[in-house]
Amino acid sequence: MANQLIGDLRAISQGLDGDGPQWPHIPCPTCKRGGLTLVSNSLVQEEAATSGRNQSHPDWDPDWVYGYFNCLLRCQKPGCDLVRMVGETGLYLKRSEDGYIDFYTPKFFIPQLPLIESYGLCPRPVQELVDAAAKIIWVEPSSAANRLRSAVEALMDDQGIPRKGIRDGRPFDVNLHNRIVAFKTAKPEYAAAADLVLAVKWIGNVGSHDRRLRIADVLDGVEILDHTLEQIYDSSREEIRRKAADIAARKGIPASRFGGQLPF
Repeated sequence: MANQLIGDLRAISQGLDGDGPQWPHIPCPTCKRGGLTLVSNSLVQEEAATSGRNQSHPDWDPDWVYGYFNCLLRCQKPGCDLVRMVGETGLYLKRSEDGYIDFYTPKFFIPQLPLIESYGLCPRPVQELVDAAAKIIWVEPSSAANRLRSAVEALMDDQGIPRKGIRDGRPFDVNLHNRIVAFKTAKPEYAAAADLVLAVKWIGNVGSHDRRLRIADVLDGVEILDHTLEQIYDSSREEIRRKAADIAARKGIPASRFGGQLPF
C-alpha cells in the first residue's frame, strides 16, 4: 500500500499560493481520507511591523514583504474536527503577467495532519511518536526526524528486541543500530523491513546532531517507515493469498454449494 499522504504532504511543504481553491489536497486529521478546505472569511494575515518599515529602503522589493497568517480548515466530510493552520506569509511572483500574489508557508496544523497510512496497524507507542513528529515537522523538521527515530525504537520494543544486553556480566544499553541488526537476525522473514528501517534511523541520527534537515528529507523517512510498518503488521496480503488458494482449490465453485464441507 503506497502512502498516498506523502504526495499531499510534499505539495503542502512547497507552500500555498493564492487563496484556498488553488491549494493542494490537505488530508483531514480526523477521518484521514477527506480533504480540508478553507473556511470562508477565516483567513487572517498581517504584515510584520519590521516588514512595513523595510519599504522605506531604497532597494525595497515586494518579495521583501513578510508576515503571519492563521485560518480554519474544514473537512468535506461532516463530523470531522476543524483544523487551525498557522504560518508565515509573503508575496510571490508566480507569473509576470499576474503580478505578485500572497504566498503561505504553514508552520503548524492543530490538530496535526496525518503522516502515515499504516497508522491503525501499528502499536500505540509507535503511533504516539509518529503523532509527535507530525506536530512539529513543519516548523522543526530535524526534531521531527528524531521523533521518528524514537518510533523505530518503539517498533523494536514491540518486536521483542531488548534495549539492554549483558557484557562481561554487566548490563549495557544496546544502540538502535544493533537492535535493528538483532531484529533482522531474530526474524529473517522481516529482513527487508529491517534494511528499510535502518534508513529511518540514519535520518533520525542527522536530526539529533544538526538542524540541516529539510521537510522533504523527513518525509522520505516517513514514507520508508510507513512501508516498513505495512510489511510487518499488514496481514491482508496473506489473507488474500489464503483466499485465492481456497478459491483455486474449489475451482471457483462457491463454498456454500458444499454445505460447509469442502471437497478436498
